Amino acid sequence: MSPVLARPPRLVASFRKPPEPALLDETLVDDGLRPFLYDAAGADGPISLLDVAVEGLTDEQLLWIDVSNDQHLDAAADVLGLTPETVGKIREAPSEPVLFAYDGYVHLVVVAAGHSDPSAPHALHCVVGSNWVLTAHRGPLAFLDRFDERIRGDSALGRIDGNGFLAAILHEHVASYLAELRPIESDLDRLDVSSMAGRAREDTLLRELVRTRIRLAKLRRLLEPHRELFSLLARSEFAVLSGSETPADFDALTEFLERTLRSMDATREMIGGSFEIFTTWTAHATNQVMKRLTVASLTLLPPTLLAGVMGMNSLPSALSSPAAFWATTIAMVGLAAVVLTGAWRRGWL
Repeated sequence: MSPVLARPPRLVASFRKPPEPALLDETLVDDGLRPFLYDAAGADGPISLLDVAVEGLTDEQLLWIDVSNDQHLDAAADVLGLTPETVGKIREAPSEPVLFAYDGYVHLVVVAAGHSDPSAPHALHCVVGSNWVLTAHRGPLAFLDRFDERIRGDSALGRIDGNGFLAAILHEHVASYLAELRPIESDLDRLDVSSMAGRAREDTLLRELVRTRIRLAKLRRLLEPHRELFSLLARSEFAVLSGSETPADFDALTEFLERTLRSMDATREMIGGSFEIFTTWTAHATNQVMKRLTVASLTLLPPTLLAGVMGMNSLPSALSSPAAFWATTIAMVGLAAVVLTGAWRRGWL
């Protein structure tokens, strides 16, 4: 499914009389609901949804509401004035990125790598107004937690608009895929060393290479469909519909996405290189075995020939004497020693 730019009916929303926002202690924020107010003219901190009205936010303030539990979605939607259609789409579980444009806000869906299983898709809904952003998802998303922790403390983040904040979140979203490549590359380095050192079974190495290749392919399939979505964000019509003041941020986001996809392609080539190392060392080990078998055959062939000749019933009486027996034995040992010495000098043993 390709990203869709849709324009539902005009949004009509009413807001309560805007009271003065009251910051809360962070321990009072409900589990699964994380409202946070960035105030460039005051203090940043968590805030109660009951104490803020969207139309009361100033140009120096930015409201971010993160919902990871569906039971808090209706309360957040009521505060932000979202349509039932938007709430219904948030409750769905889309598997592809998509974009909807409303009068007053935009709603886009991106697919994030899972927290416990990076290759498992997790939908992240981003609903963006002029100076507020709602992110909704099921379960934890590590990159959102890192983003939240990194910008804690009083900052000037309240001066950016909702679309600028969206670009920052999407940058973290793409960076989370890039971060998933580091353990894959570390695993490949470990497999290369094990393969060249011969410290692991061949079937075990092959299974790990296949598992790594499948893992990378799943990650790329999750990220690649965002190309069309991010290109929509960088187009002029999105800036008009959303009122974005930072279109360059989405241009940079598109370029970052392309760099990440190129990094995935490079990692895929690394997997191919690791497989070539595996096959090369497997062939080398096979050659070593064949050399030893050849040496063994050459060592046994002359004594076998002598033994066959000396065992014939038609031998002259002179060759049936004890002296002939000992001479034949010495010849067998001597020929075997010559073959083994030649093989040792060539490094076959």
